Amino acid sequence: MTDAVARNPLPEAHTLRDWLIAANPAVLLASLVSITGETAVMDALLPQLQHEMGPAGITPVLPPAAQATLADWGMAVLSQLPAYAGRDPLALEDGAFLALAGALLGWPVEKASLPYLREQAGFTCFVPTLPRTRKAPEGFSLAIIGAGMAGIAAAVAACHEGIECTVFEKSPGLGGVWWQNRYPGVGVDTPSEYYSFSFEVNPEWTHAFPEGAQYLDYLARVARKYGVMERIEFGTEVQELRWDEASARWTIVLEREGRREERHANAVITAAGYLTRPQFPDVPGRERFSGPSFHSAEWREDCDLAGKRIGVVGTGCTSVQIVDALVDQVASLTLFQRQPHWVMPPAGEARLPDSQLWLLENVPAFAQWSRLALYLLISDALYPQVRYDPEWAATHELSISAMNDVSLQRGLGHLQASFADRPDLLAKLTPGFAPFGKRPIRDPGGYYTALKRPTSTVVSSGLREVVPEGIVDAEGTLHALDAIVYATGFKLDFLSQWRIEGRDGRTLAEVWQDSPVAYNGCLVPGFPNLFITSGPHASAAHGGGHNFTVEAVVHYAIECLQTLFETGHSSVEVRPEAQQRWTEEVREALADSVWVRETRATTYYRNGKGEVILASPFRMEDYWNRLRQPDLLDVTLR
Repeated sequence: MTDAVARNPLPEAHTLRDWLIAANPAVLLASLVSITGETAVMDALLPQLQHEMGPAGITPVLPPAAQATLADWGMAVLSQLPAYAGRDPLALEDGAFLALAGALLGWPVEKASLPYLREQAGFTCFVPTLPRTRKAPEGFSLAIIGAGMAGIAAAVAACHEGIECTVFEKSPGLGGVWWQNRYPGVGVDTPSEYYSFSFEVNPEWTHAFPEGAQYLDYLARVARKYGVMERIEFGTEVQELRWDEASARWTIVLEREGRREERHANAVITAAGYLTRPQFPDVPGRERFSGPSFHSAEWREDCDLAGKRIGVVGTGCTSVQIVDALVDQVASLTLFQRQPHWVMPPAGEARLPDSQLWLLENVPAFAQWSRLALYLLISDALYPQVRYDPEWAATHELSISAMNDVSLQRGLGHLQASFADRPDLLAKLTPGFAPFGKRPIRDPGGYYTALKRPTSTVVSSGLREVVPEGIVDAEGTLHALDAIVYATGFKLDFLSQWRIEGRDGRTLAEVWQDSPVAYNGCLVPGFPNLFITSGPHASAAHGGGHNFTVEAVVHYAIECLQTLFETGHSSVEVRPEAQQRWTEEVREALADSVWVRETRATTYYRNGKGEVILASPFRMEDYWNRLRQPDLLDVTLR
């Protein structure tokens, strides 16, 4: 939470006024109303607020006189912040919140959405759904596997509820994917103002998109602040989970420092991501290459690439970041492309302006309102872009709907502006499928520029083999290289790295085989008290960020455990018929999604049989509401 106190001194009056004039007027107005509780200026200014569509999205605009009035009010309020110290700026009443939230983008906000939006923006946190009349019984323990974003969120929530927990992490440090990936240019491609925990909104991001090291620091700060760090056992790899019906506990088989151990826990939250095992292309001769070659997730920090002829295999998000970061250092860069991606233009300057940084850190509620403005734009507002419109698709070669065409035109515009003088590259880099058919990519700022350099080559014919001297493409041309970086992603894994044996002795691998399905994306019949984060059909692939799904599932897991505490039962398990109903809902919703309809795109969202097993086909708000508490008709309590 926050309070009405600035962290840093006010700048000189003329500087502060300039910053307030330059601020997003809807966000600033909402912040000032939150600080003061006064609505008179809001009532006067809201009717004058206009919204303009631009390259970076929707921009609220006030006439100059109204903007001056808002700045004057801001100067007055910020000069006397201590006078509002007794008021919680995040506790604005519903009517004002609705009006101000609707003004952020010029879209009406429904009253039913208030709890959802308040949480996503960071105005509320740890809001219970069920009564809290009983606490966890003596000796009850929760095991959390993984200390990345999901594991940290689960541990924070458990500690908040007074549930004893232990986090098992195989790596020597926390962070999950951000610990594993250390390649040059590594960063988050979800905007920084949203890509954080809702219970710990970070006003100190310096860039529009956080760098990998900066995000790792954020996760570590959260873990320290909420007492999670001392609950993590690093260097501890889980190998097996076995449910014991008699004791209603999980036996957890671990390996630590070369020794096997067994632990026990009443419940388990798996917080392992589904993209952790590096995947290499199926091309002969990889081991014959004479120079250094490695996967981007296993970056060789001892390998100096400066002045070398570098080959980068793959054109996904990781490849884009590596190319952007390395091109100035290497003698030449050869990019091997299997299928082009839609690459969206950079979203303004990478570093936030000083005025924005000061406002985010020092104006109470400003970070929350700014986060909400961004979230409204990147969440369910994007949902129509992944839904198939047969009438539109019948007359358009690539896009599947009018909204999908908006992204198509942005991507095409970036391509055509970048390669107007290079028709050869324009042809190679233009995708032949609808946007969102595979995960869209953001240009970090210099990716397309890097590919136009005289020392850069784009190979789109495919790979024939790797030889000691380099890579031979499908046309038989040898590309001589000094080093090869495989930016070829990961194998899509849903807990296949562990043996997980359920109540009837069957393993999760046997139940799932190649088609994993989990009720609400997190529960499986036959596996009591096992909660899966990063599960199948739980990734909001049309918008938002991984943090959204993580928090929704963690909340649901905690509410399931609270159900046990309140009723005196020992285990909760989803019923097979509820699982089947969920499966049918997922299948029906996916049928008219871009991931099913757009078969021209190769994507890790699908399994070997072509089934979409990753993306959630639901609106984020609907999924959030579904996970508020367990439906007792869908679960068995024992």
